[in-house]
Amino acid sequence: MKIRATEEQRARWHATAEARGVSLSELVRRSLDGVRAVRRRHQPRRVDPELLRELARIGNNLNQLARWANREKRGADAVAVVARLIELDRELAQLRRAHEVSAAPEPEPRRC
Repeated sequence: MKIRATEEQRARWHATAEARGVSLSELVRRSLDGVRAVRRRHQPRRVDPELLRELARIGNNLNQLARWANREKRGADAVAVVARLIELDRELAQLRRAHEVSAAPEPEPRRC
């Protein structure tokens, strides 16, 4: 079946189909048959508890810095804050490297 559509319409339809986890063909069939295309529920990813603990620790440090900076506005030692933020940035970079997962190959585009 062929239909006329602008590039913007096609892009929007493809995005809608992808967001709902179906092919464009399936989206069109369901739409024409009066069936609403529901989203597929994704299983939550399992996360390493050690990673969660590290992220919670870093988040706690950031909250402490934010509270301190808000409380000590008049004479906050900017150098100390920047130094700690640099430390946190390095910790996050180490954490990212330790938990890096190789990217999965991208699926081939679906034809309409």
